Amino acid sequence: MVGGGRGFRIRAKPLGPCSGQPVASGAPGRRAGCLLSMISPASWWWPNRPPRVPTARTAGLLAGLGVVLFGASALLVKTGATSWDAHLFRILNQVPPAVASVLTPLSHLFLPAGIIAVVLLTVVYVVARNQSVLPAAAGAVAAGAAWVLAHVAEAIADRPRPYEVMADAVLRQQPAHGTSFPSSHTAVTLAVVIALVPFLVRPLAAMAIAYAVLVGWSRVYLGVHYPLDVLAGAGIGIAVGGVVLLALQTLLHRAGRAANGHQAAAGAQAPDAGPEPHGEP
Repeated sequence: MVGGGRGFRIRAKPLGPCSGQPVASGAPGRRAGCLLSMISPASWWWPNRPPRVPTARTAGLLAGLGVVLFGASALLVKTGATSWDAHLFRILNQVPPAVASVLTPLSHLFLPAGIIAVVLLTVVYVVARNQSVLPAAAGAVAAGAAWVLAHVAEAIADRPRPYEVMADAVLRQQPAHGTSFPSSHTAVTLAVVIALVPFLVRPLAAMAIAYAVLVGWSRVYLGVHYPLDVLAGAGIGIAVGGVVLLALQTLLHRAGRAANGHQAAAGAQAPDAGPEPHGEP
């Protein structure tokens, strides 16, 4: 496990006593022990590829950015400084019919069913690629935390949906449940994406981030959220994702220190190989 310039990385799963060593035909007990270690839950916890986890400082700054973004959005809604928000909503929501004929089918990829399908496929991919359930655990924690925070904020803000107060708003889906501020879809999607980015190859990580951005756009285009709702949801997702990255960095760092300690202890206990004895002439 090493610390890189862009973040903390874990090289690979720790090698056990059976790794890379042939098993003697006359040692069935050792062979059984190796098999059990390969199928044990611990062998599927640590990833076998080095995740690109950012440093603690970077993860903390990311979480702080999310808090600031959500706080600024909430303050604007609280003070009523939302005239520009309604104007931007009309620009993104009220598009010409020819454009809507293309965007409306595309926006269906960002409805709840589409989000769930994309997230599940991504999780299956990262678990198989890294041979580890750690990415799935990180994504689940991020999704749960973002969902809870978003729904608590919705209950407190109690902002009506755009189509409930704007006569010219175009609603392109079934009426949504709950209040408008913040966008829980944006919050959950962005939190999960940020939590999974360290385990994805860079092109797929960029695609995942782009998908989360398009989820936010779709909530305005479909007529169920204002742009400020999306920004607030993005703030929650970024804050939760940053905290999850910080937890991953801490977890992998401690695991690396423990592995290094075990290796050092094993090296100290190994007998030194002395010079071979020479026969008398």
